[in-house]
Amino acid sequence: ELLEPPMKLAAFLLATSALVLSACATTPSAGGASAASANLQETASLMVSIGQHGEGSDAAGIADLSAQVDAKVAVAPNDPFVLKVAAQSRRSLAEYSPDRAQRTKLRQTAISEFDKAISLSKPDTASRLVMINGQETEIDLKDISDLRAQTAAAITADQ
Repeated sequence: ELLEPPMKLAAFLLATSALVLSACATTPSAGGASAASANLQETASLMVSIGQHGEGSDAAGIADLSAQVDAKVAVAPNDPFVLKVAAQSRRSLAEYSPDRAQRTKLRQTAISEFDKAISLSKPDTASRLVMINGQETEIDLKDISDLRAQTAAAITADQ
């Protein structure tokens, strides 16, 4: 009981920092960024925030962050890059979750997003750039099948 308020505070601070990072995200393109590029950048910024600040979150904080990922996917449900980054975010959240049922649900959602990204990608799909930790970073779709397989294996190992 004594740990509950700090855990809620940690979840609040984590959610707040994710929102601030996504609001401050910049895109690498010189001209005005398209809505698709901006959403990919925001999704990547959220993924970075989850990776940097997600550890120690309780189940409620993880659910809040997953809802933020849901919102990014809702903006671009057919963008394979957004789907890949969202799925990677959920994989990270699953690693942080203390609840096995929540971990499984996050991983199953990630698998669905990887599957959809695979179905939308083509062999010649060019990579896209986002800013991660102040550096331009290429996101490609070449490793989606491997990430999907790793996620499925994590579900099996967790049971």
